[in-house]
Amino acid sequence: MARKSAAALATPTDGLPPGAAALWVSISAGLAANYFSTGDMVLLEALVMADHQKRLCDALVLRDGPITSDGAINPAAKLSNQYAATMAALSGKLRLCKSATTRPESAGLKKALHSGVKPWDTNPEMRE
Repeated sequence: MARKSAAALATPTDGLPPGAAALWVSISAGLAANYFSTGDMVLLEALVMADHQKRLCDALVLRDGPITSDGAINPAAKLSNQYAATMAALSGKLRLCKSATTRPESAGLKKALHSGVKPWDTNPEMRE
């Protein structure tokens, strides 16, 4: 699958709101030019739009409060949580979070390699 160039990645798709376009550029600027495949562009656009929508919801919650006058949870607060979950899932799919780029078996192997000599390896009495 063809990879996008650094210049293509730095240019957000048409129609993105300014805040979403700025996030697109910020994400793209911190990655290698061949980091995303062409299919990842839809996911990246969904991520920056979810961030944009979450910020709008958060502004409404700040303005109106998390609880409405009738005692119910502000719908914008519920939506903000949904957008946060969407963003977390998309970040993982796009391998933007550190945890998405570290395989668990590699982390365990790293720990085993750097933990040093075990006492039972050098003391015959402890082997049993």
